[in-house]
Amino acid sequence: MSNKVNNFLRDDIDSLKEYKIVDSKGMIKLDAMENPFDLDLNFEITGLSSGSSNLNRYPDANCESLRKKLRAKYKIGKDHNIIFGNGSDELIQLICLAFLKSKNTVLAPSPSFSMYEKISRVLGLKFKNVSLKNDFSLDLSLMLKKIAEFNPAIIFLAYPNNPTGNLWSKKDILEIINKSNGVVVIDEAYGAFSGQSFVTEINKYENLVIMKTLSKIGFAGIRLGYLFGENSLINNINKLRLPFNINSVSQKISDLSFENNEYIDEQIKDLIKLKDKLTNQMKDISKVKVYESKTNFVLFKILDKSANDVFNYLISCNILIKNISSSPGLENCLRVTVGSEQENNLFIQSLKKSLI
Repeated sequence: MSNKVNNFLRDDIDSLKEYKIVDSKGMIKLDAMENPFDLDLNFEITGLSSGSSNLNRYPDANCESLRKKLRAKYKIGKDHNIIFGNGSDELIQLICLAFLKSKNTVLAPSPSFSMYEKISRVLGLKFKNVSLKNDFSLDLSLMLKKIAEFNPAIIFLAYPNNPTGNLWSKKDILEIINKSNGVVVIDEAYGAFSGQSFVTEINKYENLVIMKTLSKIGFAGIRLGYLFGENSLINNINKLRLPFNINSVSQKISDLSFENNEYIDEQIKDLIKLKDKLTNQMKDISKVKVYESKTNFVLFKILDKSANDVFNYLISCNILIKNISSSPGLENCLRVTVGSEQENNLFIQSLKKSLI
């Protein structure tokens, strides 16, 4: 690129890191918290060519059919509203855009979902990490201290947390909400696996919003996330959303997913059983430390060898997991997504061989 063009780039472009996706072609893919099972649902493509789903027309800008189903499912009243995003990432971006003032600070525990920090910094917001305790629980006293110090406009709390997999104390989170002047975002991307939620709490706290996604329960490919919150707050965030951000195909498939709740719920139950079995198998390996998980993934620490060496050995076996060993607080740690029973068994066999 010529210097003429370079001169127009933002000053901090060189310091920003690309979110790289590893090529998984031909591999057992256990790196991205996807549902490993094909969805045996009746998604007839002819259904996209009738009524409001004509592909020659723009999609429903407000996702009204989805909105109606979600209001019923979660008992969302008239004082609260829903906004839809192209995955949770877009919703995080919209929240940050809504509070984009030069003096505003975003606060989140660490380690947690990397997109909270990345999106905040890309948009020019100040970002502050608050370290978790050694067992990955919230350090409530430190969180409250930082809230008092920085008066954050946004606090992101993943519940359960990614990549640690644990659920934080609900009492601690309610204390954080009570002490915060800004908005508290509870990210429930893995809520289907934990069985826990703060959705019923939105009636009590006007500064609380709940974020969910379909990505982890079998629909990663359609990229649909949704956010619940108080009417005026959601309406203001919605002003920044680009029109038609959820395409017709994603809306149609999402509609069908809510019509097949029982089938998906059974898959979630199966995945929880597979996760428990995988966790127990990993605990039997003396050279790794396994952390309890309320999600569809398991965090573990390599004790006697380099996590990089183990990761590379698994790659040589065509098994792709997530290497997070360079992240602060996660030294020598790896994260594996729960796969099918066959995939999990192959992972266990290869993990044992990597530690010899």
